[in-house]
Amino acid sequence: MPGESHGDAPAAVPLQVAVQSAALSCVNGHQPEDQPKTLKCGECAKEATIVCGGCWTHGYCARDHQLKGWEKHRPKCRPWRVGASSDLGRFMVATRDVAAGELLMNDTPLFIGPKMVTEPICLACYRPVDGEYSCDGCGFPLCSADCEGTDDHEPECKAIRESGIPVKVSVFGEENSMYECITPLRILSLRNESPSLWNKIMTLESNSEMRDGTEVAAITEQTVVDIIHNRLELEEEYDTEIIEKVLGILDTNAFEIRLPDSSILGVYPSASLLEHDCIPNTHRTFDADLNLVVRAAIPIKRGDHLTSCYTESISTTNYRQEHLRASKYFICGCKRCTDPTELKAFTSALRCTDCTEKAEEEAKKKKAEVQGRGRGVVRGGARRGGVMNRINQIQTAGSSQQQGSSSSSTQSSTASGDNDGTGPWIVQQDPLSLSSSWKCLNCGSPCTDDYPERITSVAQEEAEELEESPTVDQCEAFLEKWTSTFHPDHAVFINIKYVLVHLYGSEEGYDIEELTPIQLMKKEELCSQVLRVADIIQP
Repeated sequence: MPGESHGDAPAAVPLQVAVQSAALSCVNGHQPEDQPKTLKCGECAKEATIVCGGCWTHGYCARDHQLKGWEKHRPKCRPWRVGASSDLGRFMVATRDVAAGELLMNDTPLFIGPKMVTEPICLACYRPVDGEYSCDGCGFPLCSADCEGTDDHEPECKAIRESGIPVKVSVFGEENSMYECITPLRILSLRNESPSLWNKIMTLESNSEMRDGTEVAAITEQTVVDIIHNRLELEEEYDTEIIEKVLGILDTNAFEIRLPDSSILGVYPSASLLEHDCIPNTHRTFDADLNLVVRAAIPIKRGDHLTSCYTESISTTNYRQEHLRASKYFICGCKRCTDPTELKAFTSALRCTDCTEKAEEEAKKKKAEVQGRGRGVVRGGARRGGVMNRINQIQTAGSSQQQGSSSSSTQSSTASGDNDGTGPWIVQQDPLSLSSSWKCLNCGSPCTDDYPERITSVAQEEAEELEESPTVDQCEAFLEKWTSTFHPDHAVFINIKYVLVHLYGSEEGYDIEELTPIQLMKKEELCSQVLRVADIIQP
C-alpha cells in the first residue's frame, strides 16, 4: 500500500553527496559542472534533500516520501548511477548487486543513420538497394516511394535539393563515398531542427584533441568536410571545427546495429557511458525498435563499473589495441590485455616449433617401444593370432596419429590446446608494449619480434577471403594448413571453427540429416571449442 515502508526500497543518499560525485551528471543532458544543485521531491514537489539510492536520479524531500513513492518509482528505478573521474570521464557504477541476465537499461537512440563506409542502402529503411527507385528530391536510391519523404531521410534530402546537384549512384554492391556524410549531416541539422536533442548530443565525448592530426581526421576532412562544404555549399552553416566534433562524437559513441541485410549506426545516451573492457560484464542486444537492451552478462557486485567491449572480442590483443587506439583513442589495460595468455583464452598464441618437434620425437620413441614389447610377447605363443591382431591395431593407431602430426593430440587443429599456461605456446611477454618480445611458455625459446604479427596477418587475410564464400572442405583445409603455426584457440582459428559449426548441417552434402556419426561428433567438438573460448572472453 502507498505510504507503507517497503523492505526492498533502496537506501536514501544525501542530495549533496550525489551532486558532488557527479552521479546526476546525465540529468537533462548537463555536464557535471553545469548540473543544477537542486531537485524537486517526486511526491510533493518541495526541494529534495535526498535521492533514491538505487538510481541516484529521483529526488525526495524526506525518507518517508521516498518510501511512499517507491511503488510508483520502482519500474523506473535502475540499478546503476553515473560516476565521473579525471581518468575515465563519466562511467556507470552498480548501486546494488545485480544478477546475471538482469535488465540494466533499455536505451532509446538519440539518432540512427548509415555507417560511414557502406554499400548503397535505402536511407529510410536501410535495406540494400539496386537502383530501381530513386528519390525525386535528391537522387539517392531508395527501396520505393514509401521510403521517400520520411523524417530520417529529410536532412540530407533537403541539403542536396538546395544545392541543386542531385546524387547519381550507378554502382551497387560496392562502398560509396557519398554515404560518408549522411549521418554527420543528420546530426548537424539538429542544431536548428531540434536544439534540445542537439544539446544532448553535444555533451557526449568527442576526443577532439586526441583526434586532431590523426590519419582518421585527415581522411574525413578530405571526404565529409569536402562534401558538406564544397558539394553542398554549407561551409557558412557548418565550419570544419563543428563537423570534426560531430565526427569525433560518432567515432567515440556510436554502436553498430546489425540488421538482417545491412549494418547502420546508432548513438544511445545512457549506453554511451558504458566503460570498455575486453571481457565485459554486460551483454548488448537490439529490439525490433532498435532500442539498445543491456543486461548483466555475469553477476555484478555493488560498486563494480558496468563495461562493454568496443572492439572485436574474438581477436588478438594486438588487433584490439590497434583498433582501440585508432578509433577510440585509448590503450586498454584490462585483465585480458595485460595477461600474456589472455586469461588462458590464448587467442593470440602461436605454436612453438621446437616443442612440437620434440613432442613428435617422443611420440615416435613410444611407438617403437610399444612395437618392441609386442614382438617379444608373441614368440611361441599359442594365441599368436589374437595378440598380433592387437599389435596391428596399436600400429595402425600409431600410424594414423603420426600421419601428419596435424591430426595428432600434440598438434590438433580442432582440439583445444593445453590451457594450463605451460603448453608449447608462444605468447607476448608484455602485451601492452609495441616492442614486446615473444617467448614459448614451455621451453622459453624466443621468437623473432615481427614474425608473430607477420604470420598472423597473412593467415587473417586468407581467413577473411575464405569467409566470403566458405565451404566445409576449404575451412578444414585452412585449419590443417595452419595447425602447426597457431594455438587451436587462436582468434583466426576460432572464427573459422565458428563458420564450420554452421556449415556442418547447412552446406549442400552436409545437411544435418546427412551427417555421419563422425561428422556429428566433429560438429559437437567444434561447438565445445568455440564455447570454451566464448565463456572466457564473452561471458
